[in-house]
Amino acid sequence: MSLLLAKCITPAKKNVIRLLVPQLRFDTFLSKHFRENDSIVAHDPNNNCKEGDWVLLRKLDSRFSLEIDYQVEKIVYESGNIIDPITKKKSLGYENVEDVNRLAKFFEMKPNLER
Repeated sequence: MSLLLAKCITPAKKNVIRLLVPQLRFDTFLSKHFRENDSIVAHDPNNNCKEGDWVLLRKLDSRFSLEIDYQVEKIVYESGNIIDPITKKKSLGYENVEDVNRLAKFFEMKPNLER
């Protein structure tokens, strides 16, 4: 059983999506890890994934086609709707939306929710 976490780039065809899988590659000369992205294609049976969604992928027992080795298990984070798993509050970058609104109300300012 192999699982991957990947970000949806675009729908390639009907029920097929193109994804980026972030990985850390080690450079032996610099002795440092660098982030690189691998592009893969996966089967989306319900056609639920949109651009920007983070999804959990499961490796198929037998190949779906020559390109497709993975199937979408579930959508972990929807695009634009990031919820902190610990506090269960909607987050905006590194801050919670409720905190931004509370500070804006305290200082009598308009909340800046664009980032």
